[in-house]
Amino acid sequence: MPKILIIENEPSIQKLMKVNLSTSGYEVLITARGEEGLRLAQQESPDLILLDLRLPGISGWDVLARLKAIPELGKIPVVIITAVVHHGDEEKAYAMGVAGYLAKPFTAEELLQEVEEALRRGSDASPSDSHR
Repeated sequence: MPKILIIENEPSIQKLMKVNLSTSGYEVLITARGEEGLRLAQQESPDLILLDLRLPGISGWDVLARLKAIPELGKIPVVIITAVVHHGDEEKAYAMGVAGYLAKPFTAEELLQEVEEALRRGSDASPSDSHR
């Protein structure tokens, strides 16, 4: 069963994602802090990381940059999840090597589709392959 690490600080979003992913057969790990997410990524070697951009402590952008800088973690596909969308954020995320980008609010179906596609594509997708 694929293991998914969720780095998200909103409890309601954590719960929504955990319930939907767990009932779909995924093993789910959750943390609300970027530093803990980096530690869990190294310790647990997840198959996919769902990463919020707005986190307490270090930002999701910083977490993403640190993940991509560590060879064994840089290969893990990352899907950005965010409620605050600024002009250019999606392009910046794909340029940094993410496998997907999901704006809140999203449905359970959208979440599961994005997860399945990201796992299938992996982290080697080019921005033109990944954009919808």
